[in-house]
Amino acid sequence: MSDPLFETLRRFAATMTSTFDVHEMLYELCQGVVATLDIAGAGVSVIRDDRLEFVAATDQRVIEMEEVQEEHQAGPCVEAFNSGEIVIVPNISEIDTWPAYRAVARSVGFVSVIGFPLSHNGHRIGSLNVYDTRDREFDHAELEAAGALVDVATAYLVRANELAEAHKLTKQLEAALDSRIVIEQAKGMLSRDHSISVDDAFQLLRAHSQRENMPLREVARAVVHLDLTLST
Repeated sequence: MSDPLFETLRRFAATMTSTFDVHEMLYELCQGVVATLDIAGAGVSVIRDDRLEFVAATDQRVIEMEEVQEEHQAGPCVEAFNSGEIVIVPNISEIDTWPAYRAVARSVGFVSVIGFPLSHNGHRIGSLNVYDTRDREFDHAELEAAGALVDVATAYLVRANELAEAHKLTKQLEAALDSRIVIEQAKGMLSRDHSISVDDAFQLLRAHSQRENMPLREVARAVVHLDLTLST
């Protein structure tokens, strides 16, 4: 079991240093858990708008399992997310909850499932479900191996989110700078064309923006690039 785990961790490391494609990483997580635990399939759901939504799976059978959980918001994935604890179900047919989930499991041939919460420093992100076609009790070493993959994947997701937020902030700052530049250009053009001060030119831009319900930067762009004429 150590070789598949090592190989999966190696691929994770390569993925994290080459790209922050979240879907690719989640698929790698599913594939890695399948190889490490020698199981039938795995899927990941993440939280969005207070609901767990399925995002990655190893095959169509898992997709059906994840979709029924998403539809009913019930199943080991949801329970693991809500409780923050690993949910182990050696035989799905023997439980008396999640009737829709049990029915799909029976139709696709899955017998056992484990739900792992994806959380980091109290911040809950989603859950990983692993499936097998046999009644199975997972031992401590297997749970530890899967937990290691979950921890790496969760750290990746947190880092990816931090980078996305940083990128978003950078884009917002760049947009603010671009707006300032084009507004200054428009002020200069209006000042020159109407022989007015740049402060008065700015008031012209503001007045048109408010009158036409247009963002100030769009009015400025129209003056600079579309020859919009503003009267004093």
